[in-house]
Amino acid sequence: MYRQLTTPARSRRGARYSLIWLLATLLAMPAPAARAYDMAGYVYPITDPFEATVSGTPVELRHRFRNKKPMRQDNFELDVFPGRKVPPLFQPVRTLAFSLAYHESPAPLIFVISGTGGSYRSSTAEYLQRVFYQAGYHVITLSSPSSYDFITAASESQYPGNSVEDARDLYRIMQMSLALAKERVSITDVYLTGYSLGGLQAAFVSHLDEQEQAIGFRKVLLLNPPVSVYASATLLDNFVGSETGMKNAHDYFNRLFGKFTEYFAENGTISLDDEAFMFKFQKSEQSLTHEELIALIGASFRFSSAGLVFTVDALNGTGYVVEPQQELTLGTPLEQYFKRGLWWGFTDYIDQILLPHWKDRQPQGSERQLIEAIGLPALRDYLVTASKIGVITNADEIILRPEDLDFLTETFGGRATVFPRGGHLGNVQHRDYVACMLDFLSVDAGGS
Repeated sequence: MYRQLTTPARSRRGARYSLIWLLATLLAMPAPAARAYDMAGYVYPITDPFEATVSGTPVELRHRFRNKKPMRQDNFELDVFPGRKVPPLFQPVRTLAFSLAYHESPAPLIFVISGTGGSYRSSTAEYLQRVFYQAGYHVITLSSPSSYDFITAASESQYPGNSVEDARDLYRIMQMSLALAKERVSITDVYLTGYSLGGLQAAFVSHLDEQEQAIGFRKVLLLNPPVSVYASATLLDNFVGSETGMKNAHDYFNRLFGKFTEYFAENGTISLDDEAFMFKFQKSEQSLTHEELIALIGASFRFSSAGLVFTVDALNGTGYVVEPQQELTLGTPLEQYFKRGLWWGFTDYIDQILLPHWKDRQPQGSERQLIEAIGLPALRDYLVTASKIGVITNADEIILRPEDLDFLTETFGGRATVFPRGGHLGNVQHRDYVACMLDFLSVDAGGS
């Protein structure tokens, strides 16, 4: 069952997660064996990968859209598990919303899976939707399995983080949304992409599709994926542990907002909707230091992990953040729970919540086995031979270790493109990054 939305679904979420959205907005304003893409003309001026992650791509280097025509776009809700009971607080997201951008003429369709904790309406998802739409695709954007709306409405276990189970949940949603799309438009082929954690999940979905054969993806593209989920989680958690991170959060945020206030005072009214805002800010006298940039990224991801832990705990009554038997309603003050959640990093979630849940069904399993099962190396034999799957990343990617970068180039070979600079998705709007995406997919998508 589904319901078409007449207003953007984002408004249903309320202001309870506004701080998470603010940090996400700031972040998004936004090798020898690798694919033989011409790097000679690649220009990206930001040498600090953390600044690249926050500032994004300078306007003059961004992909230029052919026209400004608005997309034909509708938002829908899927009732994935009819009759599922959730606490009153989560009733607004008991169904899962997604976006369909479509052409009137026949065209291929591409799914876009959002990154960690991301909504189907996140800025990066909407940007990619516009890119692919103007390239001639129908586009469906999906929330991350680690987002509170997906956990509530579409996760069968409501314990996200197991890549195999997350892929099954995504695959179910893809089949449902694809069937709905086929009632409205003519689809010639189906493609798949995802960014950040969504990139890793796209690989697991593709592997599942090889077995189930329910969709048949023509090509799959992974954008800046982690390799080891646990290793990337450890890196992100360590950003919070830096000297200017959560240990001195009060002083850090006072300093951060003090710099923004001074910048606004000197430059007049500044719109945070300005996609080049952080790039301009970093060129000013108030620019953030290297350590402050690390802390900002760490804080943003910590808000994501806090939201993840709170949602899983509240839905399953595990008692880590929310007292057992405590009924959460739309009027329940959430500040105390959010503060408790901030002490939980991604590795804490894996170690203390996901692992016990997994061991309930795998009593003889170890943490090492779980960590190995949810990372890309678990799919290595498949990825080596799957010519339809490609990957794009950066040599200075902040969520990868050197051995992870080696894994990508050795496993994908000529299907891997590694740009020298860009941090974590800082260059996703770069004209060369976009050209590389479209070149790999290389489909004659006319659209209208």
